[in-house]
Amino acid sequence: MALGLLVIVGASGYAALAACRVEFPLLDRWLAQSCRSEAETAALARLDRLRSRNLALLRDIRRTENELAALQCEAVPPTPAPEPTAPPDRAGIDPGIWNRGDIRVLDGCWELDSDFRTRDIQTGRITHYTQWEMCFDREGRGRETMTATNGTTCRGAVSGRFLDRDAAGSLQRLEVREPGNLRCSDGSYIHQRIITCELAGDGGASCVNFQPETGGRGEVRLRRRTEDQ
Repeated sequence: MALGLLVIVGASGYAALAACRVEFPLLDRWLAQSCRSEAETAALARLDRLRSRNLALLRDIRRTENELAALQCEAVPPTPAPEPTAPPDRAGIDPGIWNRGDIRVLDGCWELDSDFRTRDIQTGRITHYTQWEMCFDREGRGRETMTATNGTTCRGAVSGRFLDRDAAGSLQRLEVREPGNLRCSDGSYIHQRIITCELAGDGGASCVNFQPETGGRGEVRLRRRTEDQ
């Protein structure tokens, strides 16, 4: 009973002191702790852990900043990527292979740019051929196709070879020859042609088209077919 009386007296005394704005930190802390729930206690413990972790992270940041400040960095410009290049046998005529007289330079398909027209001797009809293509193997053997604006097509064999240089060492020349007259789908034909070419500076060749039977001549441009480049 004496103990109970002591507690009552102590509590009454604390209330009186609090009303007079007298503070006792240790006593306040003890009373606050004695009144906390388990959830509050756990939350305070977690808060203490987060504060400790935050301090550790701040120390790591300062250490990393000091390390970075001590580094000496030199900017190096990036190495430019090489420009893509097509293989010589698909980008045009390889000058080295041409000048060696190697017929393998013709391997593939080629377009011939010319304004080629024929006239029927009996009717006088003019046929205008706007597409002319030749395809060769590595031995210089090939096939040619010509297509006119009216739909007429002419197809036949063709062969290529390099001519021997003269004593003066002239430029290497290529000869493309038809074995005979070129037959066409409308029953007509084109007189045999012999095409002599010299290397041009743009990956193609400048050629002269000659028809022995008629003596006709014309200029022709030889270049690799667009889709093969």
